[in-house]
Amino acid sequence: MKTLTVRVTAELQVPDDWTLVDHAAGMTALKIGDQFVDFDIAPLSTRDNDPEAMWTDEDEALTARVLDCVIELDSDLDLNYQQ
Repeated sequence: MKTLTVRVTAELQVPDDWTLVDHAAGMTALKIGDQFVDFDIAPLSTRDNDPEAMWTDEDEALTARVLDCVIELDSDLDLNYQQ
């Protein structure tokens, strides 16, 4: 068995009324209106080796197989205000 480490970094420009809050589940979440948002890993796949291939998570069995391999997952949210 091997260990695959995946690092995903995303930077979003969000409206000023979106905020970070402490959620009752013990994590920091993005608050948009009356909803809480967290980020998770979503494996995408395709059968085509083509530059224009469509990548999806529609293969539920493959998606579940990949997610079953996840042994640790952490997301870190940081909100910086620009002037």
